[in-house]
Amino acid sequence: MCVEAEHITASGVLDEGLVATIADNHTTFLLMSHSLSVQPDQMPISVSICLTVHTMARIAPGTDIEIICCTPLAKSKLKQPQAAAVFVDALDNRIVYAKATHSKQFKEVTGYSSKL
Repeated sequence: MCVEAEHITASGVLDEGLVATIADNHTTFLLMSHSLSVQPDQMPISVSICLTVHTMARIAPGTDIEIICCTPLAKSKLKQPQAAAVFVDALDNRIVYAKATHSKQFKEVTGYSSKL
């Protein structure tokens, strides 16, 4: 992703709303895919319970970044799975511009079959 001026706050860091939106979109699909791999016969139904954003370094317009998403506890069957999205410099991934963590709660929905 190429960062544009509109993605940067007055303090020179990535806009936290942008980071939260991208992290939510990317990690939701990651967590739902993980859920299906752990319990393939169940449709994952969940709600976000925590989405935390930390901006860590100033950034300039025109900077190319990569967004790396992962599930730290990938083999677990947690009812509250977590994922992280790390926004790093595309040329030097030691430079971290922002990090977001996302926790979801799997839930049962009354009257709704979660069987696929």
